[in-house]
Amino acid sequence: MKRIRVAWAYLGAALLAAGTAYAETFKDGETVCFLGDSITARGSTQTLVANYYLTRFPERVIRFVNAGRSGDSAGGALGRLQEDVLDKKPTTVTLMLGMNDVGRGNYVAQPTEQQLARQRQALDGYKANMEKVVARIRAEAGEPKLYFFTPSPFDQTVVLEKGNNQPGCNDGLAKCAEIVRALAAQNNGIVVDFHGPMTALNLEQQKKDPKWTIIGGDRVHPGAPGHLMMAWLFLKAQGAPARVSDVTVDAAAARATKSLNAEVTAVAKRGGGVAFTTLEKSLPYPLDPAAQPALELLPIVKDLNQELLTVTGLAAGRYELRIDGAAVGQYSAAELAAGVNLATNEAAPQLKQARRVAQLNEQRRNAESQACSLLNTRRWMVSHYKIDVDDPAAVQAHYDSFKDKTEYSAAMALNYIKQWSKRGELLAQVAACEREALAARTPVPHAFEVVSLP
Repeated sequence: MKRIRVAWAYLGAALLAAGTAYAETFKDGETVCFLGDSITARGSTQTLVANYYLTRFPERVIRFVNAGRSGDSAGGALGRLQEDVLDKKPTTVTLMLGMNDVGRGNYVAQPTEQQLARQRQALDGYKANMEKVVARIRAEAGEPKLYFFTPSPFDQTVVLEKGNNQPGCNDGLAKCAEIVRALAAQNNGIVVDFHGPMTALNLEQQKKDPKWTIIGGDRVHPGAPGHLMMAWLFLKAQGAPARVSDVTVDAAAARATKSLNAEVTAVAKRGGGVAFTTLEKSLPYPLDPAAQPALELLPIVKDLNQELLTVTGLAAGRYELRIDGAAVGQYSAAELAAGVNLATNEAAPQLKQARRVAQLNEQRRNAESQACSLLNTRRWMVSHYKIDVDDPAAVQAHYDSFKDKTEYSAAMALNYIKQWSKRGELLAQVAACEREALAARTPVPHAFEVVSLP
């Protein structure tokens, strides 16, 4: 209970900071662009949100677009806004920038006056560029719905062996968050606060373990637990429903007494137990096992993943639950009468189906991320190095000019040389995986049986 109370405190702070009522969930036919830097470009949070919509609302078709770019800033986003966002005709745009705007290099243990001045200048530039980004989106994209994400934290408090800290940087990002809130208020936008709750969770857990972090070892990029926390905060801000389905069967009377988001048929007494067929109208939310630390600390399953089965009217004793003839668990009559949550039951065919959908969506994310990376490398070589990217010899000469071939720009140039010609194939793979995921998510009936054990 303490875990849930603490987590709700984080969420309550996030919603209070938003200063707005719950947003609505995405509707059928929407196109949602996620605009941001490398934290967005990896596509992890977007994919977790998409997984929820694919499995919870199988009747809706929603297009999720990765408009993140590694190393980008609000100023950089202006230069690619047309191709990455406006041309996609979005109904919703989410914005999360700041990590590369705040000027991390200016944050040191004892900053000089010049460094303090650069910190202020960076924040002023961030505000001015964000205002321009928002103004263009509103004017040129037909007033889409706007979600303003406060930047995820720079973890300046975790104890790491690496000397990669910039003390005070996260405080600078907190000022970026203030700018974001003001922009949302001025533009009828919805705020989803990542910075406050994630920072608070870090500080709480680091009291017990100074090496614990919801962010990765580079202090910048969240790992799987961090991305799941971000998806949870976003979906909760939308008022996303927890219920997958809620079914109650009275074994003694051989009838269904509750069937929310599900259809229950063919209920019959059988050998001291009961059998029935259920067609649920949603699939469980396939949560990433790599995000287990977040699942242990936050009420994500309670808030987003409730596939409840209750069986009453059973004699005292132990029972085996079978779905489609395969055992998925053993429970007492009291446990079944209280209700069990099947959403996290790895043996259940519903979760296996949901995991297949998530696997296809991950393949889509991976192909889309590669295609975006190639396009961003092409743009960077043009804008920063003035390379004629359509001249293979010029690109090769650019790569050869790097003494250190492990340098980021060199590695990206080499990847461009090898992979640019395959970008069309990657985009085709994105579309194919999306189609397969949509087709794979349709719920099917399952035969349930509650069998009395000796």
